[in-house]
Amino acid sequence: MVLVKGSLHKLILFALITILVLTLIPFTGIRTAKAEAVTASNYKVVAYYPSWAAYGRNYQVSDIDATKITHINYAFADVCWNGIHGNPDPTGPNPQTWSCQDENGNISVPNGSVVLGDPFVDAQKSNPGDVWSDPLKGNLKQLVKLKQSNPALKTIISVGGWTWSNKFSDIAATAATRTTFADSAVNFIRKYQFDGVDIDWEYPVGGGLPANSARPADKQNYTLLLQEVKAKLNAAGTADGKTYTLSIASSAGPSFAANTELGQIANTVDWINMMTYDFNGGWQNISAHNAPLYADPQAAAAGVPNSAVFNVEAGVNGHLSAGVPAIKLVLGVPFYGRGWGGCANTANGEYRTCSGVSSVGTWEKGSFDFTDLQNNYINKNGYTRYMNNNSKVPFLYNPSNGTFITYDDVESLGYKTDFLKSKGLAGAMIWELSNDRNKILLNKVATDLNIGSGGGGDVTPPSQPTNLTAPSKTATSVNLSWSTSTDNVGVTGYTITYGSNTVNVTGTTAEITGLTANTAYTFVVKAKDAANNLSTGASIQVTTNQAGGGGDVTPPSQPTNLTAPSKTATSVNLSWSASTDNVGVTGYTVTYGTNAVNVTGTTAAITGLTANTAYTFVVTAKDAANNVSTGASLQITTNQTGGGGGACAAVPTWDTTVAYTGGQKVSYNGKIYEAKWWTQGEKPDLSGQWGVWKEVGTCTTGPATLEVNLSEDQLQAEIVAPEQ
Repeated sequence: MVLVKGSLHKLILFALITILVLTLIPFTGIRTAKAEAVTASNYKVVAYYPSWAAYGRNYQVSDIDATKITHINYAFADVCWNGIHGNPDPTGPNPQTWSCQDENGNISVPNGSVVLGDPFVDAQKSNPGDVWSDPLKGNLKQLVKLKQSNPALKTIISVGGWTWSNKFSDIAATAATRTTFADSAVNFIRKYQFDGVDIDWEYPVGGGLPANSARPADKQNYTLLLQEVKAKLNAAGTADGKTYTLSIASSAGPSFAANTELGQIANTVDWINMMTYDFNGGWQNISAHNAPLYADPQAAAAGVPNSAVFNVEAGVNGHLSAGVPAIKLVLGVPFYGRGWGGCANTANGEYRTCSGVSSVGTWEKGSFDFTDLQNNYINKNGYTRYMNNNSKVPFLYNPSNGTFITYDDVESLGYKTDFLKSKGLAGAMIWELSNDRNKILLNKVATDLNIGSGGGGDVTPPSQPTNLTAPSKTATSVNLSWSTSTDNVGVTGYTITYGSNTVNVTGTTAEITGLTANTAYTFVVKAKDAANNLSTGASIQVTTNQAGGGGDVTPPSQPTNLTAPSKTATSVNLSWSASTDNVGVTGYTVTYGTNAVNVTGTTAAITGLTANTAYTFVVTAKDAANNVSTGASLQITTNQTGGGGGACAAVPTWDTTVAYTGGQKVSYNGKIYEAKWWTQGEKPDLSGQWGVWKEVGTCTTGPATLEVNLSEDQLQAEIVAPEQ
């Protein structure tokens, strides 16, 4: 009996212990899950900075607000093969090849080695504070300096991209080339002080440019390549006392999941940047959305290709189903829009048949930086903003020219950050920073994901707006303009008050209408941030025009098609299309800085300018009652002094900021070129690449000619690298 009782006690004690252990097991599991889940304090904001932003866009590394970003992906490095890099595929945006180089010049490296994509802007271009003896300059030095000022920031070198994915299949095909690539990637990040590697292979097995190397075995070989790179990064990190990361850029379409081993890839990399954009564009003839969050039944009904799977939700679910953990998936958000032209004037141009890519864009037709949209398109110049409430994205339509533009803004990004949080994703990836010069979208993402100041507890107001002016006015309206304010988090908009009236805008211009003729108004402009902190106000008093002209209070229409057909170091010739008026246009006023020139025709020769200086010219029309139209503006940089004699002196020097039309001639690097058709930003000496320019003469250049002191390697390197 005692033995039985003792055994019973032991059984009871064992049962209690077992229950306790079993009770603790799920509790431990919950704790582990919480530790691995993304919280408000550890979301990633991965932002691409493209090397070419430092050229004509003039968006430098120093312009980046690193407090709103956790990782900067620098795009792009390339791969050396047979002594060259680049992609000669004629269907690509930049069918060009270069010798493989580092910051000192040509190098000889094994096939499959990671090399600088644009040696000049990457590592040779001088920036403020650089001296000639610095061993490293360019964007890479600026990234090092940015990290020194922001110790939490990580920088990552991105290899490949849309244009430079042509050799990935060959690299991944053998153990030898995989090892070469991995070793060179480690050497690259050590040399240039990066914290990781991002591989943008577009795309394994197929789907990229037609001439890219590709094979069915890419599916397995991609996994092997990533495993080799990760092993080398881990070994280097152990030796260096650091943690080096590996990420990839993935397509959101189902073909990418089918052509890769996503589950095994996710086990190897630290995270995956999912390109949840470019679902629709000018390559199709029906207007749709660049990055719809959800599928829209109306898109399917209208025949939009693959609308059921070409949306953010479907792409994310496809990756999750393929074995990618949510905490390793970073959601891509575009800071740009895409446009179509000639879209039918029904349904506000949405899901309509169009003639093709829009005839306008920021840097190229059919592509728009968000800042450009903000400044010149959103509810301006005939464009009206609409919202697709099914896909949760905005769009613009101009019925007068049939232009449809799809894009993302603060509202749609809010839906996307809510979505990624609900899915437990790791954060957001941005393509790309120079598209958002005013940092409106970056501030939204940072605020929603609690990065940096992020609007949480922010009590610092923006700076006061400066240079407040009234470029034009009528008897019933005043146009205001001012310079951008700055803020520790970011300016989200401006408030204009006059009397008891308030007007809110997101840009740095405002048209105030419904005013009384011959009346003095005091306008006060304040900047605000995401935390609704308001700046000190800038004020200006403006008296509206007299009604006059027999009661005429209608201003002429805005001048259109403002161009600069020619310029020199000290002069600019302007031309525009005539305005219309209910009574009649009597003339035009051209203002620049504090200067004003009055003309009666639609051309003006502006002289007495300073060489190599940027001027903003504003042209307004006026009528007999002194009503003044809205101004058309154009920024032009005068030519540099010099340029030699002979025939070169008779034509303007080529300027990346000027739009040229067919037949216009320019001088460049000792030769004269003639444009075959409209072009902007394409260098004349790349005629073999683009076919836009033809050489029509030569001339003798003097020592002051633009870029004459650059070496041939530097001239070669200055070619802008292709975009993703």
